[in-house]
Amino acid sequence: MTHSAKQDFGDFVAEHRRGTGRTQRELASMLHVTESAVSKWERGLSYPDISLLPALARELDVGVQELVRASEDHEGRADRRDAESYREWRSAVLWTTLIAYAIAIVTCFIVNLSVAHALTWFWVVLPAVALAFSLTTLPLLRIPHPGWSSLGASTVSLLALLLVVWLGSGQGSWLLIAVSGVLLAIVLVFTPIWLSLPAVPAAVRQLNVLLTLVVGTVAILLFLLILLAALGRADRWATVAVPIAAIALIPVWIAALVIRYLPLNGLGIAAIVTAIGAVATLVLDPAITSILGEPAPLPADLSRWQSDTIDANVLFLVVAGLVVVSAALGVASVVQARITRAEARALRTPSGRV
Repeated sequence: MTHSAKQDFGDFVAEHRRGTGRTQRELASMLHVTESAVSKWERGLSYPDISLLPALARELDVGVQELVRASEDHEGRADRRDAESYREWRSAVLWTTLIAYAIAIVTCFIVNLSVAHALTWFWVVLPAVALAFSLTTLPLLRIPHPGWSSLGASTVSLLALLLVVWLGSGQGSWLLIAVSGVLLAIVLVFTPIWLSLPAVPAAVRQLNVLLTLVVGTVAILLFLLILLAALGRADRWATVAVPIAAIALIPVWIAALVIRYLPLNGLGIAAIVTAIGAVATLVLDPAITSILGEPAPLPADLSRWQSDTIDANVLFLVVAGLVVVSAALGVASVVQARITRAEARALRTPSGRV
């Protein structure tokens, strides 16, 4: 190393030795070297033996890499502080919640048994506490796949809670609807996550959007069937629920497939999706009204803002606004594509040639 590098190293050692409140003699004693050796290091006349670097770094309260480079590793120190803070936070939350849940369960057990001389509402508290534990404490435990374990445990706890409430409320058909709704939410939220996992074959991951749409659509249709069956109206599933669901889901299908598979820039995709939204907004309400057999709404009349025309007028303005936004995005997309092509041609053109 150059003399400047040696002096930088010596200054670094001297600064951090003084920062620890030690003299050269004290540092030398801890490292089992002479005071003269420490003095030479700090004056930039020599370097310590490489075997002394870990011990020297430890005594100076710095990292070995910092010592070798004779500079402050602020990012590394910040990362270590953050990691230590996270471990302390995790430990505090873990023990606090564990103790709180244990106290809640024991207290409710004793109070319920003392007052009612039987365990009644305690069975509602137990799965509720288990649900809270699954969402807050379980992910902090050192277990394999804590996220998926938390999802499974929280789902089981929620279903148990619904079952206990159902048994204590005179029963009824709402339990089937509630359980179906919970399972539907899990399918809709976690199907795209499952299909994106590295363990899934690459060919399947490439079709994750299409498969998510298929699974989600089937799940929604099944939920509607269960809902209508629980309400005693299963006969309306094929004639009402399925057509309305199809009308509502077709724009979602088209928009999702456009976003995922159409080879356009972001502005072009946004223009098409906005146009799809405009068409859906215009068609959805009249189509559903027709399926339900209700009278068709009056057309828009911007000259009249009465109770019978205000909805149609607002709908018209919304659709018009979406069309304008879509057109503007389309123009911006074309301009951006031309600029990109021009820049690409310029990069391919040799220097000095037009």
